[in-house]
Amino acid sequence: MNVVVTGGGTVAPIDDVRHIANVSSGRFSAMITEACLARGSNVWHIHAPGAQLPFQRLARFDLDAVDPGAECARLTALREAWNKTRDRLHLVPLSRGTVTDYASSLERALTGRRIDVVFLAMAVSDFEPEPVAGKLESVRDTMLIRTARSPKVIQSVRDWAPNVYLVGFKLLSRVSEAELINQAEAACRTNRADLTVANDLQTLRAGRHTVHLVRPDETPETLSPGDDLAQRLVDRVFSWAEHRRRP
Repeated sequence: MNVVVTGGGTVAPIDDVRHIANVSSGRFSAMITEACLARGSNVWHIHAPGAQLPFQRLARFDLDAVDPGAECARLTALREAWNKTRDRLHLVPLSRGTVTDYASSLERALTGRRIDVVFLAMAVSDFEPEPVAGKLESVRDTMLIRTARSPKVIQSVRDWAPNVYLVGFKLLSRVSEAELINQAEAACRTNRADLTVANDLQTLRAGRHTVHLVRPDETPETLSPGDDLAQRLVDRVFSWAEHRRRP
């Protein structure tokens, strides 16, 4: 399959030196890309500046490792996996990391070739200020920043690639499972998505990353925490995408 994965968080400039950002690291997106590559896919990985990248996120020797030999073996295996997949991985960095930058890069990726599945895991700014040229004075005691709602990039995907299997993501914090799933169901309808992956920031931070797979008119599925979470997600998505493609 040809797959697009987006990861990291966009930024909303305030002035030439400041911006509003979010907590997304791009880690889970990188894991999704690694899982897609392991299944033989070609992947266009669109990433924000500073986001963790596939394979590279793991390519550091742990100086505190209890077993240095095992750490060397891990890095050797990582290099072998990289060499097997590097020709199918296409990194697409966002030059400025803004919503406009993201929308342009995503449209090019989806219209430049046939894409089968797109995982829109990037945390996109919901609000953006009108950026000020130069630098706002730092001597003031308070600063009022007025923002306007950003365009919802995901809502244009179906226009750019009508047949793509569209996977959106919904991240909330400190809500009930029922509320999380309800909002994911609403997102599926609004975004014309085939699937919305719903998760809560608190379980992620607690090391219990759990995701709920919400599809229109289907019973939600829950994937429990585990090192293979991204692999299990990709397995489910590919299965559904392949089933839809069958005549």
